[in-house]
Amino acid sequence: MNNQTPENKKSAKAVPLLLMVAAIAAIMGIAWFVTKNKPTTLPPLDSEQAQIAPLEEVPAQEETATQDTTTAVVEDSASATPVKIDVAKIMAVRSLGSKDAPIKIYEYASLTCSHCAHFHNDIFPALKEKYIDTGKVYFEFRDFPLNDPALKGVITARCLPEDKYVPFISLLFKTQDQWASGLNYMPALKQNSKLAGLGDGEFEACHDNNDIKLKIADSMKEAQDKYKIEATPTFVVNDGKETISGAVPLEEFERVFRKLSNNAIGQAPAVE
Repeated sequence: MNNQTPENKKSAKAVPLLLMVAAIAAIMGIAWFVTKNKPTTLPPLDSEQAQIAPLEEVPAQEETATQDTTTAVVEDSASATPVKIDVAKIMAVRSLGSKDAPIKIYEYASLTCSHCAHFHNDIFPALKEKYIDTGKVYFEFRDFPLNDPALKGVITARCLPEDKYVPFISLLFKTQDQWASGLNYMPALKQNSKLAGLGDGEFEACHDNNDIKLKIADSMKEAQDKYKIEATPTFVVNDGKETISGAVPLEEFERVFRKLSNNAIGQAPAVE
């Protein structure tokens, strides 16, 4: 039973489409800029293999690239240490639950979106316990960063070992007001990622790799084209058969589950 007042429903609405489009445009702008300003000594770009110059010049850095893999020399402590960045591995699917589950959810979220934080802090734990952990729901995390802190946050999370991804983004959502609102967010991301097992060299190499940013921008554009995303968080259920917008209560998810499963999945509201 949904007891949200009109004011609560209004507050649960997420970031408007205009801001979302601006975010995509900004990331795509980075891609255009670095492509247009690449050093003339780099090999030509093609659709299969790309080498993109970083936005800022990094001292003592040399890069070579193969498809979806970059080896960058970065400063690590007192000596330059080669750090291999496997872009394909970094951008691989991050998910929870069985891929054979009858209900599949794709979540489009931004790490700096307050409504996304509300969902992950207050709603997601019950959804996970009742439906993901029991094999009824497959949940896939999809990136939709709406500003630079969110972009840097998701790059950091993806560069961690895969089993650290969900705990790390959970931490970022829980501490969102401590790191996302200020200008000095990179040291906080770096320190927290170090505690999760990411070395300084790996952190710097990930954030210097523009192929990662390009792929995130491409994913955002594809999401808007395919699913007409208008807010964060947005939950695409069973490849678009149903869409849930905003940090709605668990009961709304259960209503959708019942609809898609012919009442086989999803607890019905109590009869008063």
